[in-house]
Amino acid sequence: MTEGRIVKPLSVFIVVLVVILGGTVVLALAAPGASGPPDGQQVDGQSPSQFRPDALNSAVDPEDGSIAVDTADSGKRILVETSHSNQYERADLEPVVEAMFEAGHTVEFGTGGAFAANLSQYDGVLVIQPLARYTPDEREALREYTDEGGRVVVLAEPTQTSLSTGFLTSSTTTVAFGANNATAQYGVRMGAEQLYNVDDEANDNNFKSIYATPDGDGPLTDGVERVTFDSAGYAVVARDAETETAISAVEGTRTLETRRTGTYPVVVRNDNVVFVADASFVAPSEVYDADNEVFVSNLLAFLAGGEATGGGATPGGNAETGAETPATDSDGTEPTPLTPTPEPTATPVPTPGADT
Repeated sequence: MTEGRIVKPLSVFIVVLVVILGGTVVLALAAPGASGPPDGQQVDGQSPSQFRPDALNSAVDPEDGSIAVDTADSGKRILVETSHSNQYERADLEPVVEAMFEAGHTVEFGTGGAFAANLSQYDGVLVIQPLARYTPDEREALREYTDEGGRVVVLAEPTQTSLSTGFLTSSTTTVAFGANNATAQYGVRMGAEQLYNVDDEANDNNFKSIYATPDGDGPLTDGVERVTFDSAGYAVVARDAETETAISAVEGTRTLETRRTGTYPVVVRNDNVVFVADASFVAPSEVYDADNEVFVSNLLAFLAGGEATGGGATPGGNAETGAETPATDSDGTEPTPLTPTPEPTATPVPTPGADT
């Protein structure tokens, strides 16, 4: 290859490169700063405002505050019911147990015996999502208990279906509140559907995490402006029931399956019984959202305001207490007093030659 055949193409390439670079410099000098708007600014054809970078981090409810049980008396005994296939994790109730302990009250998980026979030993009973029905004797005992001054808080959830998968198999499980036959005697039962709200101002960053607000003033809503429920249903109230609605879902809330709008009570009281159509708000991940911790404080004070109708017994080994209680053995029972060992009795020795 000759020298001319190499130099000529190289010269053309250099000239083209100089022209391109020169044009770029001229354009930059002629229109400084015209490289386009910074990210997030409005340009023709950009996505709607809610999808721009400055709107991706939505505001969330502050998670602060504390649970404080404001009661005049200490030493109250609270039962967390466990005999009806109740669906909850004990760890989810740690904030409740700690608050009651600090106030000097006792929390027990399960009666250690028959529900109806032991109910009257407690000042308050917390019932969380029971899946099993109550027997006639249990319903009668519950009614007698509340009529005589004991207090009950029921945390319920709507019917939900979960999917379980395995190797080449899958199955669905339906979980439903099972104690409607017990709460119906107080004029309230669990609604059939879950609630939702798609308005960003009416949910806690999830359309199923609805907001609810007080219907009026009262001990249950003192200091509460707004609560949030992650698995909320609604209470169905009998027309002639002597109940009062304490908290309702905010406007625009609908039922999940049938998409019906309406006014949906989520917290209802009938004298010594409070029914809440959600059970998740007491868990550590939810209890400090919005004013949930204030509402939980009011619920616990309500429970501690009850009176044991059967005299109350010493808390057993399944109790967690902040009150002074007698010492217990390792199995949770009261120690049995030691019985003195009697002196041995001498055995008479026969005398030789004596009559037999």
